[in-house]
Amino acid sequence: MIFEFMNGGLSYDPATVVAATSQNLIWVLGACALSFTGAYMQYFGALSMGFKHRTYSIPLICNLWNFAHDTTFVMNFHHWFYEVDWWMVKAFWFALVVFAICECVVMYQLLRYGRQDVFPGMSLGQATASYIGLQIFMYGVFWWLLAMIHDPYYLIMFSTATVLAPAFNISLMRARGSRKGYSTTMLVGYVFLCAGFWLWMLQIDPFFRSPFIWMIALGSTGMAVAGVFVFRGLPEYKPEPDAAYAAPVRA
Repeated sequence: MIFEFMNGGLSYDPATVVAATSQNLIWVLGACALSFTGAYMQYFGALSMGFKHRTYSIPLICNLWNFAHDTTFVMNFHHWFYEVDWWMVKAFWFALVVFAICECVVMYQLLRYGRQDVFPGMSLGQATASYIGLQIFMYGVFWWLLAMIHDPYYLIMFSTATVLAPAFNISLMRARGSRKGYSTTMLVGYVFLCAGFWLWMLQIDPFFRSPFIWMIALGSTGMAVAGVFVFRGLPEYKPEPDAAYAAPVRA
């Protein structure tokens, strides 16, 4: 029954996930490698383009959400390494430390280069305080949702990154009207992230083969692909020269 999952809540079986990971190890590792390669292309590409174009390249809501997710996971070090004690979540921990650092750099870029876009009229101190307030709010939302579902390995919460980013990337690119802050490599990374993640999930538990999961997987991957085409249809961004280096005006 298509809505049968609603009777039992959103859940997967941890023992099934561990067993299926061992049974399909090569496929799981291949899908994980594709997904994490895409994720690093996304964030490292974002940091590079952010400094190059003097902007921020991860939408505000995505960076807030990702930081709440990743730092919550990292803060639970003892749980993952001594209570769960599964090699996969230990590997996640190290990967998410890197992402948390990247997210801090995006915060810096947003406050330095994008402050007037995101927090118009605010001073640096006011914008920083506002950002901190939004981050605290996002922690509350994240922990609230985590408390409502059974997600022992954060796999459902991992999936939210594949849903949020492609949609908000398209919105940000179209709002800017140019390729500012984005690159083909970065956007292809989103495609790899989504495709690899869902291929990975499909192999490890029947829950992730539910009809509504297929809808989310196809939708998020499709939006990631659409983002590449939206980018290719936009004009190149031409940064304005610094005033200190602007060519003198001839009389």
